[in-house]
Amino acid sequence: MSLRARYKVGTRKFSEGPDKDPRGNKVKRWAPAVEQRAICWGPANANQAEPKVVGHDRVVVELELCVPEGFDVGPQDKVIIAGAEYDAIGYPEDFNNGPFGFRPGMVVNLKRVEG
Repeated sequence: MSLRARYKVGTRKFSEGPDKDPRGNKVKRWAPAVEQRAICWGPANANQAEPKVVGHDRVVVELELCVPEGFDVGPQDKVIIAGAEYDAIGYPEDFNNGPFGFRPGMVVNLKRVEG
């Protein structure tokens, strides 16, 4: 049993180099958006007093995107939801390994940077 992916979101894959900027850093770029299916999304701290924090750098997660197995996203990729663009934080959290055959999907942690 799995959950139904009713929504469509866009994802843009991150790549770096081989071109370099004037300072010698690899040029960062993102591919055009590809449409993928999602189950749902919502604020990461809706039922918590403290924000959800990931990693040693203490990145605050603003939005959690629930997706089915096979959703292709990784660190620094962009995710477009309802016209707003978010940055993927790390790899999806996989919840499909429970003991009873229930495969609810994965959670993609997102943050939005403006300016």
